[in-house]
Order: sequence, then C-alpha cells, then structure tokens
Amino acid sequence: MAETPKKINVGLNLLRIVLTFGFVLDHFWIRDSPGILTGIERAVWHMRTLAVPAFMTMTFFFTADHFRAGDASWLKKRFVRLYEPFIFWALAYWVLRMGVSVFNPEYATSFHDLAWQLVLGSSRTLTMQFWFHADLIILTAAFFLAFRVVRIAKANLYLALGAIAVGFTVQYTPLNAMMFSGMGFETKYPLGRVFAMLPYAGAGFLMAAAKRRIDALSAGEKVVSALFGLWLAWFVIYWNVCPNPHEVVGYEGLGMNLIAWGVMAAFYHIPFHRLPAAFEKAVLAVSRYAMGVYCVHLALGWLFYDYVLRLPKIETSYGEMRAFSFAACLAVWALSYAFCALFARIPLGICRRVVE
Repeated sequence: MAETPKKINVGLNLLRIVLTFGFVLDHFWIRDSPGILTGIERAVWHMRTLAVPAFMTMTFFFTADHFRAGDASWLKKRFVRLYEPFIFWALAYWVLRMGVSVFNPEYATSFHDLAWQLVLGSSRTLTMQFWFHADLIILTAAFFLAFRVVRIAKANLYLALGAIAVGFTVQYTPLNAMMFSGMGFETKYPLGRVFAMLPYAGAGFLMAAAKRRIDALSAGEKVVSALFGLWLAWFVIYWNVCPNPHEVVGYEGLGMNLIAWGVMAAFYHIPFHRLPAAFEKAVLAVSRYAMGVYCVHLALGWLFYDYVLRLPKIETSYGEMRAFSFAACLAVWALSYAFCALFARIPLGICRRVVE
C-alpha cells in the first residue's frame, strides 16, 4: 500500500480514505453495468476500480527516491513491511474460515487454499485481494534490480517509460490472452496483473521525477492542474474515448490510467491544507489505517452480509436493493476502520504493523 510521504500531502491522504471505500464496493455492492447506471452512481461505479490503480501509482511515487538510491537496507525493510501483513492475514483468514466452517460449510477452506494464498496472495476462499501485495512484492524486486543495473543519468525516466511501454504492449496485443487466459484462478490474476500494474508503477516514477516542478507551481497553476485532473477523469469516464485493451485480468487499458492520474493530480493540488488544522489531524488519523481496511474488509463484509443482513431477509425491488447494498457497504467500511483502530491498540507490535 502507499506510504505516507515525509512532507504530508493532506489531499493524497484523504484520497486514500476515499479509495478504501472502493475496495468495499468492488466486493460487496450489488450493482448494474455502468451503461445502466446514471449520474453519481456511475461515478461511484468507477470508484470501485480506481483504488488499485491509484494505490499502485502512489506507492511508487512515494518510494521512487529509495529505488534511485539503490539502498539495500531499505529494500530489506520494505520486504518485511510487505510480507508481514501478507502472511499474517493469510493465516488469520484461514483460521477464521476454518472456525466458521464448523457450523457453516460455505466457509470451508483447505491447506491447498492456504498454500496458494501464501505464495501468490490469491485464493477463492481466502484473501483474494492480496494479489495486489504479491504484485507489489514482484514489482519492488524487479524495479530495485533494474535500478541497480541501469546506473545512468535519468534512469528513472527511461525505466518508467519502459515499464509503461511493456505494460501497454502486452495489454493491447494478443499477448495478454495468450499468456494468461488459460491459467487457473490462483495464478491468472496475480501473474497477469503484473503487466496491468506496470503502467501505474511507471506513472508513479514519472510523477516523482517531476515532483520538484509540480511543487513549484504557483497557487493559480495548482488550481488549474486540479481542475484539469478532474476534467480528465470525467472526460474518460463519460465519453469512453480510450481504445479498449485485450482485457483478461482487469485493470488494463489507457483509460483507467488516465482516470487514476487525473484524480491523483486533483487531490494532490486541491489546497486542503488551508482548512482548519483539526481537519488535517483527522485525515491523518484515519488514513493511517488504509492498509488495514484493505486487509480486513473482506472478512468483516462476509460476516456482516451473512449474519446481519440475512436476518431478517428484506424483500425489495432491484433498485432499492442496490441502494440498501450501498448503505451496507458504508457500514462495512466504517466497521473496518473501527476494527483496525481497536486492533492496533493490542499491545503487540505486529498488531499495529499489519493494519497501519
């Protein structure tokens, strides 16, 4: 997940909070296709797929300096930071499902599922969203090695452009389907999405390379940049102007990249820092648990939907059910943040590290 920068940007931290709701929507919102949705519902539909692109871009934006420095000690700490929640929550979900399966067979899982979860972060019965962590580990190792090998001026520029080019080449050619369409669930998504994530990672490096110039913009220029970012996201969403890729694993295509870049630019430049200090303090207090919400929302959502919303069963129209489901997603989102805040208070260091 994205790290908080040394010089805190309130907008990007606020974006992290908003996008964690996208994770919940993606897994639990009962919805139509975007062609049927209208108005704000359509924007919300796209928010559910914005979280992954934006978090991947932010991660490499905030860590680009470490890659350029080639600091091996940082790499070791980074792997510990990524592997701790990866392993901890795989085991936690496995124990939870094994326990619940005693009286609800629908929660049954196996050692086979746990093995896949610990290797590639993707199992149908466990924390399938951890393919993101697996890909982040793979890309972290690959980019660190690339920066160690390519020791030339502007290496970050060339490697970023190369990553974007390779990613889009695979996505917009038959290579995507040739390599990944025949794979099983456990391997198809984590391996296929490595190439889907390359343009987002490359964009993060490009944004980091331009950070000094971006930060040097005048207040008026920053407002224009924020408005342009919002316009870009709106334009791509509502006019669907980008060519469609050979979509196999999701998150492919130039359109999703442009939406992520536009929204990030907007939140980066909107002057949230001019709001009262209490607002910044609240944003930072909540955003620290963004990774934790990503980790726990699936389990809390399962339990909430299965053991709260099923009793009593509510008979409604499809439109009413969509609205009811949206409200339920808000509840799961809030519960996830509350759980993380309480879990971090357990007097064991690992409890804090796997939710912050």
